[in-house]
Amino acid sequence: MLLAVLTASSIFLVARAAPADGELVLRMLGNAEGTGFAARHAAVQDAREDVIWEILKTKIASGDLRPFRSMVRNADKYITRVVELHLDSDSGQTRVEIDAYVDIQAVEHDLATLMLPRLATPPSVTCLIALEDEKGELYLEEPGLAETTLAEGLKNLGLVPSNHLETAAQFTPDHLRAALTGDLEKAASYAKESLADAVVLGIISTERGPDLDNAGTAKTRVTLDARIFRGSDGDLLEAFARSAAITGNDPVACQEEAIKDSAQKMLGDITVATVLSVLSTQKRDEVLITLHNPGTRSRVEAFMSLLDQDTAVNSIEESFFSERLARLRVGYEGPMAYIVDKLSSHSYENCTVEVQNVIGREMNLLMVPGKSPAE
Repeated sequence: MLLAVLTASSIFLVARAAPADGELVLRMLGNAEGTGFAARHAAVQDAREDVIWEILKTKIASGDLRPFRSMVRNADKYITRVVELHLDSDSGQTRVEIDAYVDIQAVEHDLATLMLPRLATPPSVTCLIALEDEKGELYLEEPGLAETTLAEGLKNLGLVPSNHLETAAQFTPDHLRAALTGDLEKAASYAKESLADAVVLGIISTERGPDLDNAGTAKTRVTLDARIFRGSDGDLLEAFARSAAITGNDPVACQEEAIKDSAQKMLGDITVATVLSVLSTQKRDEVLITLHNPGTRSRVEAFMSLLDQDTAVNSIEESFFSERLARLRVGYEGPMAYIVDKLSSHSYENCTVEVQNVIGREMNLLMVPGKSPAE
């Protein structure tokens, strides 16, 4: 579609096109001193950079965007095309309005690459991958080839793979099957029960048939369908499907090789989704508390009651509870040392807490029954 755009100072034609896959379209205003071609170019560049700033603001919960100035300066790397919608010059100022077509996957990839080594602690990921047979039945190996391939690859990329066995043991086979096959509520409860930053739930399916390009040989195609959930609240982050095909007459060997290839193709997707998830939850006015071994809800309520009595605490939200694990999101802007000392110096229904670690605005506390803070 071709549109004619008329302003007080210019007439020009713009071609409007639908965004391609992986493109995000943002409308932005830009300003520059002066008039003429150079000012117009500067105003468009101002709008381009503001587009990247606005995208970064949606990805970074802390609000500190200083580490990302290099990405903003390289806005042209991420903006594949620009459509100028409006141009106006007045009183020595030039203003433009543009539609910027952004390669959002490139932005997210570079953001994750830039921030992964800067995180206070490497993000952890747990993977639960089932193998689907020809009848549609799901089988869980301990661990499966896809899981070991993902664990090795994620470790090499700087993430921490965690074992799913302890988490899976908390659920029935029917619950796990439902979580793997699309039940978001059951998948979320599984993710929240884990201690990982991100949880990957996936199913491997296999197709076999003749290789039409090579007579007398067979082709094995494996597809890994996976969904990635945030561990802290069980929210669905992304869904991906990656496939690999291997030609050969040994179906078992071909399947194993295709499983490895499809899992390796998903490593980048998992890494980006995990890092962005961590960045989106790191708020400076918030503390994430994980209570290990809380036992009873009343014990957690006593813990929350102590927090609620502190005037420095603005809000308390329980995002998950089980006898094994509880997670709290606490609105608090003060120093971590104060809140750690306060929590570790009280008892909660004949139970105290031991500090396991405090990293940034996150703390892990172990509830120990039968002890007093002085012991």
